[in-house]
Order: sequence, then structure tokens, then C-alpha cells
Amino acid sequence: MVLYTASLGNVIFITSAIMNRSIISAFLIIMVSFSFGCNDSKKTDNTFEWNLDREREHNANRNDSTKISQGSWEADIGNITISGEPLINGIFPVPEYSLLDSTFNGMGSWGDWTGIDLESKKIVYHSIYVNRNNLNKAFIEDKENEVFFAIAVLTDSVDQQWFSHTSLSVSSRNYPHFAGQGFVKTKTNKVDFVSFLTADRNAYAIVNMRLFDLRIGRLVLIAPQKDGTLRSLQLDSPVMSYEEMDAHIKLLLKQDEEVIRFFTQANNI
Repeated sequence: MVLYTASLGNVIFITSAIMNRSIISAFLIIMVSFSFGCNDSKKTDNTFEWNLDREREHNANRNDSTKISQGSWEADIGNITISGEPLINGIFPVPEYSLLDSTFNGMGSWGDWTGIDLESKKIVYHSIYVNRNNLNKAFIEDKENEVFFAIAVLTDSVDQQWFSHTSLSVSSRNYPHFAGQGFVKTKTNKVDFVSFLTADRNAYAIVNMRLFDLRIGRLVLIAPQKDGTLRSLQLDSPVMSYEEMDAHIKLLLKQDEEVIRFFTQANNI
């Protein structure tokens, strides 16, 4: 498997030129300290707390030129391109991450771009995760990361050479909030999604303008219909690492009657 990655400062994209159907496409963003204003020597075991006062402080830092991270700015403007779907990835000055918390340890994604077989169907899925840090450690037990959004989409169109049928990008430049976005194409439709996790543990996703409150379930299934409409199924699940979510989705597609029925309805594409 050969992976080509291109960085827009805070955003990492991935495409694949050579990929076996059985291989899961994945990538992990490794954040270096100069790019993100983090300082490992300042790590603390104190519990992270977030409220409106801290949000106002964060906003003030964004508007204060003396608080802007020069390392992040130089990394971002060195890679300016017009890219990103469904939203163009903009470049903004951002404050030093360590002004709020110094334990940021990266984020990334995992998924299956080639499509998991379900009877005669193909299911493409993506998950977006954040590595363990002071913001989430009290909520994820001993896990090394947590998935805050996973989406599995039924498709009838898989580009086995260039994988142009799907894409994903993630960003930490809103730190201590996190965001990711992408799409999955069918022959006649396109499923766009944007998702974010806020520092106060609220998480949301928008899929083709349908809003999902991820506090009631971080896994969303989408089944495009023959008439051009969409169907969705949001599933509750405990906090999972990306490895656990990967195994969970595969098990659902093999054994869960509700999930199998959802993806194999006669009106689906």
C-alpha cells in the first residue's frame, strides 16, 4: 500500500494510489511541538475544566497578536492550497496551544476506504479520534485515544485505483476543540459530513444538513436511496478507541440484525 499525504498546516489529507481491498486505510497525525505551540515540560495531571469564561479567554487569545503561535502560522502559510471538502480549509492565526493546556498529543482517523462487503453491498466507513490528553483522560479510562465520530456509508461506487469516491481531513487548529470532515460518493449522490468535539465534551456532526447530537451515539449509518433521498441510523456506543470502533463496526455488519437490515433494504441503492 502506498499512501500520499499532503499537509495544509493543521489539516492532513490522505489518498491512496495502490491499495488492496482487504487493507484498511488509516493515518495518524503526528504533531510536532513547534507547529502546535505545545511544550511537554508543562504537562500536568490537573483535571481539565472548560466553561464560558475559558471560552472567552480563548477568544481573547485569538484576537491578541502577542498570543499567536508563530510556529503554527509559519507551518500553515507555507502550505497554502485551496482544498477541503465539503468546506474549504481556511488558514487563520491561532494562539499557542499551551496557553490553555500543554498536553495535546495529536489526532487522526481510521477507516476502510475500499468498502466492507455486506451481501452485494459496499460499506465505506471513517472514524475521527483524539489521542489521550488532559482534556479527555478522565473520560476514556486507560485508552490511548477516543473516537468522537464514526460514519459508515452505503455506496455503489468505489474507485479502486485513485479512491476518489471518498476523502477525509482532520484539524486541531481550533484547539481545545477538534474537527474533521469528508465525503463518500455514490454513482448519483454524495454524502458530505462535518463533525466536531468541543472542550466541554459536546460533540456534533452534520451530514448533508442533518444534525446529529453525538452525545447520544457516536456512530452514524447512512443509506442512500434509489430515489435520491437518504436514511440514517444513529447508534449508541461507549467511548471507544479507533481500534475498538473498527472491530465494533465489522462485528455489527456481520451479526447485528438491525444494522444488516438497514443496509440491505430493497429501496437502498
